[in-house]
Amino acid sequence: MTIEITRDIYIEASPQTVYSYLTQEEKVAKWFGVITEIDGRPGGIFKVGANDQMMVVGEFVETIPNEKVVFTWGGIDGLAPGESTVEITLHKKNNGTQLSLRHYNISSQKAADGFGYGWVNHAFPLLKLVAEGGTTEERCFRASK
Repeated sequence: MTIEITRDIYIEASPQTVYSYLTQEEKVAKWFGVITEIDGRPGGIFKVGANDQMMVVGEFVETIPNEKVVFTWGGIDGLAPGESTVEITLHKKNNGTQLSLRHYNISSQKAADGFGYGWVNHAFPLLKLVAEGGTTEERCFRASK
C-alpha cells in the first residue's frame, strides 16, 4: 500500500517565476535547503537537505517550463532515495499562480503525515515568500541549532 497527499497554494507571482524557484539551484537554495544540488532537467539530480542525516535525494523526471515539475523524493523518514514522487503543476490564476502538489508512492503513514505537514507549514510559506519577492534566512531543511 502506498499513500498520496495533495496540497495547494496560491502564490502572487507568475508561473515563470514560481517554476524558476523549483528548478534553478540558486533559487531553490533561497528557500528549500541549506544544501542544494539541483539540475532541473529530466534525469537531473534533485538533492536538498540540511546535513548528511537530513537529505532528500531523487531526480527530475519531467519538467514542462512554467507548467509542471516532477521529481523523485526519498532518503528521509524511512524512504529510500527516490522512492516517492512529487508532482507540481502550475496554473496562471488572476495575477499569480495556483500551485498544486501531488506527493505519491509514500510507503508509510508516518512519512506521509510528516511530508504533508512539512509542505504546508514549512516549504510552501517559504516558497511563497521568496517567489513574491521577499527574502529570508529560514530554509525548509535547516541544520539543528
